[in-house]
Amino acid sequence: MHPRMTHICVHVENLGECVEFYRRYCRMEVIDDRSVDGAGSIYLAETGDGEKPVFQFKSGGKTRTLEKTDETHFGFAVESRERVDEIAARGREDGVLFWEADEYMPGAYLCSLQDPNGNGVEFSFGHPVPPARAWP
Repeated sequence: MHPRMTHICVHVENLGECVEFYRRYCRMEVIDDRSVDGAGSIYLAETGDGEKPVFQFKSGGKTRTLEKTDETHFGFAVESRERVDEIAARGREDGVLFWEADEYMPGAYLCSLQDPNGNGVEFSFGHPVPPARAWP
């Protein structure tokens, strides 16, 4: 069996705030809560999809500060340009908008928010990400 990506673990300063952010903006749900009083790990995944990698948020991290030129992010695809605009508007209202909605490359319309731990979270429509392929 070849290695298969199962999860991405990120240390965060506040588990609860990160969980709420990813529920609100990414429609992810808690699939396993191994935390007690804000310490430990919480696993989140897209609803109804047990085959894709999941996020593991683990306590004990420090909030990051990204420069506007830092393109480090987690990427999420959405169904339309209008959905990108909706997320950007909500992010602006919530004070977490990092990059305004725009066509940053031909055909790729996106915006970026910052999660409560300072991580970039990109929402895109038409982003030309290569599809995963089975390895020989």
